[in-house]
Amino acid sequence: MIDEDWRGFHSAFADAVRPDDPQGRAGRRMLVIGIAVFLATALGAFANGALGGGAAAQPSALAPITPSPTPTTGPLVPPSGQKWSTIAGPSCTNAADGTSSFAVYGYYTGTNGDGTTGWTTSSQGGYLGDGCSGGYISIPVSGQGTGYNDSRLALWKFDFSATFSHASCRLSTYVPENSARSSVGGDPAYFYYYGTDYSYGAKMDSLGGYLVNQVSKQGRWNEGTPFTVATGKVTVKMVDAGSKHGSKNADAHVAAAQIRLTCLST
Repeated sequence: MIDEDWRGFHSAFADAVRPDDPQGRAGRRMLVIGIAVFLATALGAFANGALGGGAAAQPSALAPITPSPTPTTGPLVPPSGQKWSTIAGPSCTNAADGTSSFAVYGYYTGTNGDGTTGWTTSSQGGYLGDGCSGGYISIPVSGQGTGYNDSRLALWKFDFSATFSHASCRLSTYVPENSARSSVGGDPAYFYYYGTDYSYGAKMDSLGGYLVNQVSKQGRWNEGTPFTVATGKVTVKMVDAGSKHGSKNADAHVAAAQIRLTCLST
């Protein structure tokens, strides 16, 4: 897994109510936002509240994130030598061949009843390069360290099945630079990954999950450990779990930025 304190994670999730990744509760107003909306003009529209508002949903139970099925830390060793790699995320060029995409669900703007803010967008601070212009999205945390809103999340999708299907893959997650926890405040941020084309609201087990401390690991890629895929497809889901305890975290947001997937055929 990404270099995190897993002992602390297990302690924080001692009260998790079930081991599967819960889904399916009816959410509040849902909006799917494709990568294209994160061009400069669209980011400006978001900042002006063009997509409307809505109250936050109640958190559902958060399943414990378990280590990768192959929790090794060494470099990927290509058994057959074929390699596939790409980046997806807000402000990144959408792959014309459909091999990568990014979308968010449950987007709303404005101010909540407790004075905290809804979703916000930033045009800089994220990864700049490889077709990405540095934009990212900030999602308000649920307010519970052991719960998340299953109608409010971000999805990164990768499809390399036209090249090969069986592979050893690794995810790298970029954390934007911004000292304000209202923009980049995942402490930590929670990610699940699936070896399939996972869709919003689907009920299925993840291959694994990982944590990224967005407060202390900004401005760099955070690399995970390898995992095995047999479908040629990977989906990453980031949820909004997070506490608002303390003045620093009162308006905390988790940042959805760029994710790189690198796979080697097996």
